[in-house]
Amino acid sequence: MTRPARRGRLIPSLATLLLAVSLLLSACGQSDPRAGSSSTTGGTLRIAMSAANIPFPSTPPNQGYEGYRFVGNNIYDALTRLDLDQADTLPTPQPALAESWEMADDLMTYTFTLRQGVTFHDGTAFDADAVVFQLDRLKNPEFEFYSQTDAATAASATRYIDSWEKIDDHTVQITTTQEYTWLQWDLLSIYFPSPTVVREFGNQDYNQHATGTGPFRMTEYVDGEVMELTRYDEYWRGPAKLDQIILYPQPEAASRLSMLQSGEVNWAEVPSPDSMSQLEADGYQVFLGKYPHGIMPRFNMFREPFRDNLALRQALNYALDREGAAALMNGAGYPAKQWVYEGHPAYAPDNPGYSYDPERAKQLLAEAGYEPGELTLNFGYTTGGSGNMFPDVMMQKLQADFRAIGVEVTLTPVEWTVLISIGLDGLDSEQWEDIDVLWASPAAGMLPTGYNSSFMCKRPGGQANAAGMCDEVVDEQLTLASQQAEVADQNAHLQQMMDQAVSEAYFLFWMHDLNLRVMSPDVQGYVHPQSWWVDFTTISVGGDS
Repeated sequence: MTRPARRGRLIPSLATLLLAVSLLLSACGQSDPRAGSSSTTGGTLRIAMSAANIPFPSTPPNQGYEGYRFVGNNIYDALTRLDLDQADTLPTPQPALAESWEMADDLMTYTFTLRQGVTFHDGTAFDADAVVFQLDRLKNPEFEFYSQTDAATAASATRYIDSWEKIDDHTVQITTTQEYTWLQWDLLSIYFPSPTVVREFGNQDYNQHATGTGPFRMTEYVDGEVMELTRYDEYWRGPAKLDQIILYPQPEAASRLSMLQSGEVNWAEVPSPDSMSQLEADGYQVFLGKYPHGIMPRFNMFREPFRDNLALRQALNYALDREGAAALMNGAGYPAKQWVYEGHPAYAPDNPGYSYDPERAKQLLAEAGYEPGELTLNFGYTTGGSGNMFPDVMMQKLQADFRAIGVEVTLTPVEWTVLISIGLDGLDSEQWEDIDVLWASPAAGMLPTGYNSSFMCKRPGGQANAAGMCDEVVDEQLTLASQQAEVADQNAHLQQMMDQAVSEAYFLFWMHDLNLRVMSPDVQGYVHPQSWWVDFTTISVGGDS
């Protein structure tokens, strides 16, 4: 059972109340909800991230979606943006640097009208030339400033882009490789750097001078230690409330909790779930809420024992005591029957998924050709990093669950960035030779385009699926979904895709996340969206510590 979003008991000081009143009065008469100006003092938000390092501020950043959430969407803008200032629905693409767009009847040609009056942090203008410049950096190997690193990271988002051209200073046309109606989703994560800065410093040194059009500009960056983001007062949506955001990489949950309780930070990502009750009692704000993210490990389908062995994949899915794992996490997650949660647009309504049934698991193990004690699996997992919930607790529970049906599991810790590389490199990674099951923490269903890399036979660039999964029905239904003009038709095909993937047990459908994060009482204006990303422009800190 899921738990609704909660807020800790707030006991504001008199100074906090006076500041809140002052902020309210200063906002009166302003139409933009960020109510910012160059004279606004919104305080400093200090965040203990779960990432192992400060994300590179490249386009796009690294460190998974935590890099997009904290760095990418603050320094940069894309042509489209998610409506993250509300928590009632799954966010969808909205106009951003493109104030509007039209898709032609061929479902392949998009014309974008660019927003005028937007400037980069260096004062230069955003225009059609800037769009063409960045698409060349990501898609044109002959371009002087082509970035092989950024091109690889952005490959999923640029996969279906075939050509692009400037129509005039404020109009760009993009053509896709096939009928494709999800380009506005892909464009969410194609960020635009200042061409002037890229030309001045080159791709090699750009990260130390990262410059976008976003609500915050980078004013300090020390790799492995800290990043400081300062409000950009000329932001086209109106300046954010916060004066600054300071990011600290803290992969250990205990360290994030300690920093929060000591006052070093006022925002902690995913602290230990055992601390939730005490944190609430101490007046901290504790947030939980359903959103598209989970832990869905991948089977190595390149070889035995999982290739062509449906019974074994199903056996392990039935062996998981998901309710027991959720209890160990103090309800910070809940059992997954499918890749997406029930009620999600892609959820297959007529497929029951997998429940905890150890007897059925034992029967299927025998059908798979294994007697109890015959099979030992090597499970590669991360001990921390962006969005990975509570790996140590979860893996110990999984090990016990599998042992109960006669399957032994060797737990192999893998550093988070290395694990990401294995999940991207596929057969090019020698480590797949030793790994039978690989931990995965996808933003499951956040974007319809997000299924491509995990579900399809061919990934961006044409490489085989990183885990060796290949199913013609899955490919067909996902492709058809991306070619439908109507959202209802898209979802119908996604449901058929999901039904096939669940029936064939291509993943360990394990746990949905409830997006645990904790903030001090003085953090105001935060919206807990149904997304991995967050809108920081609505937030202020009532009393900077």
